[in-house]
Amino acid sequence: MLYFLALLSLSTSANLAKLNQMPPEILGFWRLTIATALLVLYQLLKKNFQTLTLNHKTKWIFISGFFFFLHLWTYKYAAKHTLIANTMVLFATNPIWASLGGLIYFHEKIGRRVYVAYFVAFLGIVYLVGSNLKFAPEYTLGNASALISALFYAAYMLSGKKARQSFSNQVYSTYQFMTCAVFFLLASLLSNHSFIEGYTSISWLAVMGLVILPTFLGHFILNHLVNSINLAVLSCGKLIEPILASIMAYFIFQESLTSSFYVPFALTSVSVMILFWPQIKNFLKRTVYP
Repeated sequence: MLYFLALLSLSTSANLAKLNQMPPEILGFWRLTIATALLVLYQLLKKNFQTLTLNHKTKWIFISGFFFFLHLWTYKYAAKHTLIANTMVLFATNPIWASLGGLIYFHEKIGRRVYVAYFVAFLGIVYLVGSNLKFAPEYTLGNASALISALFYAAYMLSGKKARQSFSNQVYSTYQFMTCAVFFLLASLLSNHSFIEGYTSISWLAVMGLVILPTFLGHFILNHLVNSINLAVLSCGKLIEPILASIMAYFIFQESLTSSFYVPFALTSVSVMILFWPQIKNFLKRTVYP
């Protein structure tokens, strides 16, 4: 249930970013800085704030934060320099890299259910955006950035799993968000955009929405689950996000859902059921057929 809550929360990211009018660097800075400040404040009030020194264990927290920044930045670059359809399909390769990394570094087995679920979900995404796919030369940099973003996301999950073996989610997430915020600060200073002036109240509300939903209820929960669910499953389930985001866009921005939308929605829903079928079956046994 926590995982489904995380997926639903992460699916709000695109719509909240669309409501926001800040440049990506400024948006990333405020989103991660506010999230870090809230976590630090909570720990100070609970009197359990923990300072870290760089060593062979803590380095993985900072490495994960750096990869998180690179993933977010390259994804935004891809969205601006290629078609959204291209970005979605190329980024959807991230479960491959995360699964391979989990197999090599953590000896996590990749079951047949994961292969089948990934194939079905990927078909759904291709069906959703397939007619808009174009690989013209002018999209080369954007396409490369989308693929690199998928690799960085996998690296962020792998290094995060390594860090979580030694630290609580509260400590890990605090310093991981802090590291990402520092890199967004540097990117913001280089971009020479204003940090405060010229942004509407809707933009600031969207920032808080991004902090609460995709950051805390999304990434924070995934950081918690990374020790109990293998990376192949965690990354494969994310493929339902474009479908959920499209449904939200229908209600928020009145973006139309054509009849062709229902096929990918059905495919990705089936893929999630395949992925979590043992858990679904046990749940039904306990509730429907006790």
